[in-house]
Order: sequence, then structure tokens, then C-alpha cells
Amino acid sequence: MKYKPRVEFGRQVARLRRQSMLTVEQLAEMADLKPVTVKHIEEGAFNVSFDILNRIAVVLGGELKIVINEINE
Repeated sequence: MKYKPRVEFGRQVARLRRQSMLTVEQLAEMADLKPVTVKHIEEGAFNVSFDILNRIAVVLGGELKIVINEINE
């Protein structure tokens, strides 16, 4: 199965949101997003901009770090 970064990112967002005891609606409000956008992000069905990535990271108490690794296939 091919690595799908959007799906993995979405899983991480959902996990961190639950650990923070936030609902989808609360995270959306705090990150200035629509709840449906958060749901799509968590499902890996939304191509997220850097601005949105950063807003989510800040709300969830983290910071945005981008790491580019060479993938050998």
C-alpha cells in the first residue's frame, strides 16, 4: 500500500484532538475553520494549506515542522 500523507496527518489530528478533549466543532471554531473542513482533514480527504496546518497545530498545543525525507522505492 502506498503511503498517503493526508490520511496519516488526518489520523494524527483526530488523535490529538481527542487527547485535547475537543470536539470537531470546538477545534474548528478555535482554528477558524468550518467543522466539515476538520472532518475532511481527519478523513484524509482534504489537501491542507500551510496556513491551516499551522492553525491546527497551534490549537492542539504544538508547532508545525516540515521534514522532507528522500523516499527510496
